Amino acid sequence: MIWLDANVNDERIRETEQKFASIINHFKKFQDRAQCQKYIEERSEKDRLVMIVSGQLGKEIVPSVHNLQQVMSIYVYCMNKEINDQWACRFIKIKGVVVQLDELISRITTDHNIQKTMKEPLSTTSVIEHTDTGKLDNVVDDEVLKLAKNEIIRALDLDEHEIKETIINDLLENGRQSLSKYEEEFAPDVYTAAINENDGKLMKALKKYIEQEWKIKYGSSNQWFVLFLKEYKDAVNYDFVLKRAAEYGNKYLKDCPILSIVLQLLFEGIDDKSFNEANVFNDLWCAITNNGLKSITNFSDNKKRLVLLQALREYYRPKLFELLDKSKIIDRDNLYELTLDNVTEYVQPKVEAPTSENNQSCVIGQDTQISWKFSGIEKPRVTWLFNGQPLPTNDRFQVTETDDGTSTLSIRQAEFADQGDYIARATNAFGKVEAQTILSIACIKPVINADLNAALQATKGEAMTLKISVSGIPKPDVVWMRDSNKLKSNDHIQMITPTDGDETYTLTILNIQSEDQGEYSAEISNIGESLKSKKCKVTVSKPPVFIIKPTAQRVKQSATAVFVATVDGYPTPTIIWLLNGNPLTTKEGAQEQFITVTGEAKLSIGNVDLKQHTGWITCRLENSLGYKEETVQLTVLAAPTITTELPKQQETVSGRDVTLKVVVLGSPQPSAQWFFNDGPIGTGNASVDEAKGEYQLLIKQTTVTQNEGTYQVVLKNEVGEVQSIPSLLTVLEPVKLTRVKPTSNVIDLEEGKAFDIIMDVSGKEAPEVQLTKDEKAIKFTSVETPRYTFSVASVKREHQGVYKMTAKNKTSREEITVTLKVIGKFAFIS
Repeated sequence: MIWLDANVNDERIRETEQKFASIINHFKKFQDRAQCQKYIEERSEKDRLVMIVSGQLGKEIVPSVHNLQQVMSIYVYCMNKEINDQWACRFIKIKGVVVQLDELISRITTDHNIQKTMKEPLSTTSVIEHTDTGKLDNVVDDEVLKLAKNEIIRALDLDEHEIKETIINDLLENGRQSLSKYEEEFAPDVYTAAINENDGKLMKALKKYIEQEWKIKYGSSNQWFVLFLKEYKDAVNYDFVLKRAAEYGNKYLKDCPILSIVLQLLFEGIDDKSFNEANVFNDLWCAITNNGLKSITNFSDNKKRLVLLQALREYYRPKLFELLDKSKIIDRDNLYELTLDNVTEYVQPKVEAPTSENNQSCVIGQDTQISWKFSGIEKPRVTWLFNGQPLPTNDRFQVTETDDGTSTLSIRQAEFADQGDYIARATNAFGKVEAQTILSIACIKPVINADLNAALQATKGEAMTLKISVSGIPKPDVVWMRDSNKLKSNDHIQMITPTDGDETYTLTILNIQSEDQGEYSAEISNIGESLKSKKCKVTVSKPPVFIIKPTAQRVKQSATAVFVATVDGYPTPTIIWLLNGNPLTTKEGAQEQFITVTGEAKLSIGNVDLKQHTGWITCRLENSLGYKEETVQLTVLAAPTITTELPKQQETVSGRDVTLKVVVLGSPQPSAQWFFNDGPIGTGNASVDEAKGEYQLLIKQTTVTQNEGTYQVVLKNEVGEVQSIPSLLTVLEPVKLTRVKPTSNVIDLEEGKAFDIIMDVSGKEAPEVQLTKDEKAIKFTSVETPRYTFSVASVKREHQGVYKMTAKNKTSREEITVTLKVIGKFAFIS
């Protein structure tokens, strides 16, 4: 015995092995299908192997080993009888599909005893009676079989052969074809005659033995079967069936020999090809055992139907009675037999529909259901298959059943792969029936609901998005194209496929650049059709923009000033640098540089000069979409330089305001500290005109004592300082004539009298003093600054006249007039 099962080392299987010890000589276990098959193929054809296989491994190995001579019988021990019956019923050597170990032991033990009985003379006596009046003749069964067996021995001249019993038992079990294993045991002429002559001694002896065995073994308790054999003995195919049994032994008897013999005799068209090549007999067997007598529609002969009914009763009897007994149904009023008749006629479950086949369709992506209603004496169990394979239940496939026998397969969101052949198989203890639905999955061709625009202007550096609305079932696949190139999703390109009820497909180009320009389109397809969108010409542009703006610069005199900016724009902008509103040229020492790859623009001004370059630097960007500019300050750092000095000397008139001024260049703007006679002056009267660089000191109402002296200014900034030259301020005072004598402007004086004109003269600078008489200059008698004196000791008439003293300097002029009248001594004045 060979047992092939992935769980062959299970404790229960080891216990079962012990129970087979009394009938099995050698027990071999396998878990690997290939190793098991190799072991079987290496066995001699003289060996007799009984196989026990699991459902899955049996399905794999049985087709490969079924026709090997050494394989005598096969039993399928599994967890699901219904599923494994589907493939097992097509193999003659499979004697049963069982799910219980006790049943497996019982079946193998029973079959072993049957085979043992067939190999040895039977000890019981069966009586078969038949007369014209309906009485049966007596036949002693063991003597008949013994005589038939002896004829086989004589036909092969085996009386004295050592392995006579082995050869005879093999012939009785497996027919004449088993003789090839013992060719070396025979004389050549004996073997040739035995193996080739269809009407030779051996075949006649075998046929006789088998015919007697049919009557004794199967007819002893079924008199109708004995009568049937006798009636059919003269039929054309009776000898063919008998000859087939003699040739192949029990190979085609399956698990109910009576039914097998009846079918072979009733269906005359069954030949050897029907068993081996066309598998017709297996199909017939499965049909009638699954569907009952009603499956045979071409039997109009009631007598033949009655015989077939009796044979089917024997097939279903043990199964039905066991079921009724397990259900605790009492056999009253011949209930079991009546039930057997009913089951035999309508054994399998029934499809409650006019036809057991239909076609159904649904749209892909939608939910659908397939329902079949079944009935049966025992409520059938329904299993679903898809394209011949068991259909697993999961979140998309769910099976529900109702009390009225309706089984419904629900398919959620049908896919194209769900299209195919769905079978609902209803099974009970007596057979099975199938209902078939061909499910077609329809699709809706893609339709563009909102196409791409013909053109799109995108801004460089920003995100560009294209959208297209497409419907269809299944949801169409969209491939985005630029020109003739397929686009792939990456960090730069993002593609969004709609979910749920959305129909919008989106393409987004992040940080779009000039190289992303082109004609964009979408190729749309599902299983129904393919189509293309319109082309959208995408143009990339961007007004000029500063990514990094230039910054103000503070540069020392004669150094180099550098301004840097990072710009963007498409088309690439033109860059113009300006100083105080005027384009810079090489004359100003300007050098310009622009790196288009990075967008870096640079202006360099060498040997900067405070006077020439101080001011505002403007960077102006221009392209076809507009312009942009940024202005920053260029500060040239220079130590103060006096361009207009203080006057070395300066005069003013006392009481007047005086302004001292110096013009200075320097950056940053210098601070000023004024000094007077080396002493600092407060800033109250100091001022500065920054635009002109003029620093001023206002001296109000100057006086000699307060303001006359040396003035100087010191100018200072962070770069350096400068000191002006000293400036001497002279304060001039106006001329002042102070009358000493005479006290009046008109003097009457007698001749001979003394006449004096005395004046004190002051002023700064020293005044120029002149004395005139009647507008003719005359000299002073004495000058002792500040006093000027003109004296006449004794006036005479010639001294009479108008005397005028005039004093003048740069600031002013003063004069005093004295009229002298000389009179005689005795003159009267009226």
